[in-house]
Amino acid sequence: MRHAVIVTAAGSSRRFNGSKKEFVHIEGESVLCRAIRPFLASEGLCALVVTYRKEDLQTAQKLVGTLDTSGIRVLFAEGGETRQESVFNGLKALYDLRDELEIDLVSIHDGARPFVDTALVDRCLKEAARTGGACPCLPVTDTIVRVSEDGLLQSRIDREGVFTVQTPQTFRFPDIYLAHCQARADVAYTDDTEIFLHWGGSVACIEGSSDNRKITFAKDIQDRRHS
Repeated sequence: MRHAVIVTAAGSSRRFNGSKKEFVHIEGESVLCRAIRPFLASEGLCALVVTYRKEDLQTAQKLVGTLDTSGIRVLFAEGGETRQESVFNGLKALYDLRDELEIDLVSIHDGARPFVDTALVDRCLKEAARTGGACPCLPVTDTIVRVSEDGLLQSRIDREGVFTVQTPQTFRFPDIYLAHCQARADVAYTDDTEIFLHWGGSVACIEGSSDNRKITFAKDIQDRRHS
């Protein structure tokens, strides 16, 4: 089974004290490389696409160049104004090479999730091959409430069957690209599973990991960061 991964690193990191969070180092390695490395260990990976901001291309290329990507086609796709546009650009880069790469599946992963592991990657691939799409999910354990515009609690929301969604989100290819093509003329979407579902695809929920957290604020990695 041949598969590719798109790793998103085109965001502005506005909430990360002015630094580009994907380029920050944890224990000697960048967040971006840590997010990519588990995919390189997954059997059948044939292509890696990294999305980037125009001003960050050289830095992204330099960091990715520290990884052993032998036998893997490495592409860089310039990001758009939104994550949705950036992912579309990455998917189009793969679609343009579809005859060469012959990809069956593609994973889409946040470049700011450096604690993913290969076992989770492989579980998503296996389930996506069966159902069309898959993503890791965690059940919501905290009480959920609805809050009014003036900051007052209004009501509780039943958390039965409610999950938070992580990445990698994995899909049959080119199905996810075709879904994105349709979504470009529609409203903005929160993530790729929503686009795939709206297109008519199915997405399986697999057990996620609390370790697979997304870096948003500097304090998220403060204890493990080495300057």
